[in-house]
Amino acid sequence: MTTEEKAPAKEKYTLEKPIEETVLYEKVTKDIVTITLNRPEKHNAIFPPDQFNEISRKIAMAVDDDDIKCIIMQGAGKSFCSGDDLNLAPYDTYGGAPGVKPSQRIRIKAMHQWLNGMYRALLYCPKTIICKAQGWTIGVGLAILMCCDLAIAGENAVFSQRQQRTGFGGLSMGWQHIQLLTIGYKRMREWQLTGRTLNAEEAKDWSVINAIVPEDQLDDEVMRYAKAVVLNPADSLMIGKTHLQLMFDLLGMNGQYAAGALAYPLFTNLKWEDEEFNFLKRRGEVGVTAAFAEREARWAELGF
Repeated sequence: MTTEEKAPAKEKYTLEKPIEETVLYEKVTKDIVTITLNRPEKHNAIFPPDQFNEISRKIAMAVDDDDIKCIIMQGAGKSFCSGDDLNLAPYDTYGGAPGVKPSQRIRIKAMHQWLNGMYRALLYCPKTIICKAQGWTIGVGLAILMCCDLAIAGENAVFSQRQQRTGFGGLSMGWQHIQLLTIGYKRMREWQLTGRTLNAEEAKDWSVINAIVPEDQLDDEVMRYAKAVVLNPADSLMIGKTHLQLMFDLLGMNGQYAAGALAYPLFTNLKWEDEEFNFLKRRGEVGVTAAFAEREARWAELGF
């Protein structure tokens, strides 16, 4: 290659459809709406920050509709949500450029917007949210589920914190508080430090989900719960959720969003020792699929 020649620029990874088509909004009855993650070919992997913002926007639509009492969060296709889209490079999520190290303020601002956006919109939503889970629920998908009021799963559903194996080491930004309240300290730490996968029965035993039904009954069961919710007076539902949010604030849970924003730059500046598996570096060398297989093999040897 001569000095005048340059290697072709790597094509920027983008969404395969308009952003509004990746999160669908459908009013199914006067007082029930579905919000559907719609990237079934990717097992509904989340494309940040675009989909974070779109999920927040669709939740706001339901909040602004005075008739709506209950939101059903669901995923199209075989899975609810397989976590973050691993094809995205870090600079894609910041709006930066390859080879340009973002400042700490850019990292903090991005994470602050994400956590105070989608995560807060879910947990602090004044309407009741039910999550319908089938197939895989991983990482950010699990965060979405745990921020919902109720969760109903199909028999084939599995729930995982495999994202921890990227190097988080027990850090769950923006939803650590709700994990602690939901499943307790020891189980939370076991899940974070091993990244293990729970089947539906284990997830119910751990209080991650409320009910399990056969796959062909999942839609009907979720709607049964939604119809039970909407039997309550609209004013009472709003008062109940707002009171619950006050309890969250009294517990200091609202501070988790700022804490997560500060922790994120530390995570993105880890010093990796020679014997440690750097997934992000390895991904750049061999691709997502091969790097993922290598990472998972290390944990499989230990039975996780």
